Amino acid sequence: MRYGDFASLCERSALPVCRLFGNAVLPSCHLDVYDAGSAVFVNLRRREMTLLLSFFCIMLVFNIAGADFIHSSGQVNRWLGAVNTALVVSFFWALFLFGIVGFQVMADGSLKSMLTIIGTTLIIFISMGYIAADTAFGISNGLKPKPSDPLYSPGVFTIYLVVPLVAIVLFMILQTTIVVRFLSARLPLVWLVSAFFCFAVGQAIMFGASKKMCQSTNNRIDGAFFATLLDSAAVSCIYGFWSAITVDDNAAFEEDEYKF
Repeated sequence: MRYGDFASLCERSALPVCRLFGNAVLPSCHLDVYDAGSAVFVNLRRREMTLLLSFFCIMLVFNIAGADFIHSSGQVNRWLGAVNTALVVSFFWALFLFGIVGFQVMADGSLKSMLTIIGTTLIIFISMGYIAADTAFGISNGLKPKPSDPLYSPGVFTIYLVVPLVAIVLFMILQTTIVVRFLSARLPLVWLVSAFFCFAVGQAIMFGASKKMCQSTNNRIDGAFFATLLDSAAVSCIYGFWSAITVDDNAAFEEDEYKF
């Protein structure tokens, strides 16, 4: 498989990003789709965690819609793919920032912290959305795949697959550093490794076993179903990790120190 080539990926898995390349891009075996018609070191990070979970829920909705709903309009499908792509990159950017906040670069839950996460995530969303839309619609004629190679897009390949992977690795390194250097307990590492394991298994099923699952269940279940469950489990483990390293001082939380 060439770097930037979605042909084999879109053939095996129902990836929402494949919508960018047109209505005809469906996996060789796909589900019966729905037609839409026309702890010591870390204080609380409570607001940041709420924000991260909100981002994930939004991304999850669009992931499900992008995988299971096909609109009769090709333009709608392409825009759905563009929004989904931007949301995926934005979520993993927010995850990376959540990891940085643990080092107290900015006060947890402060206005500066929240505005930084929301503002930069919005910038990432708009930027990645433009790249995806340009790929889908040829806005600048610089990113749209050539007719002779309609599923070749190094730009989308990088932002959709490589950037999230880099963000996950950096998040793991940052959080492991916090636990090893500043905490005596090692239980948080179990949550962290569990999160990584769930995500890795989910991706392996999505890209490696989706087609076989779809064929063996007569188009009822594919890898996207289990990948969604495991991604949700991974985020739940991140919440468990956060809870394990958090000093939940409700009295302090109610003070102005944690208000903005």
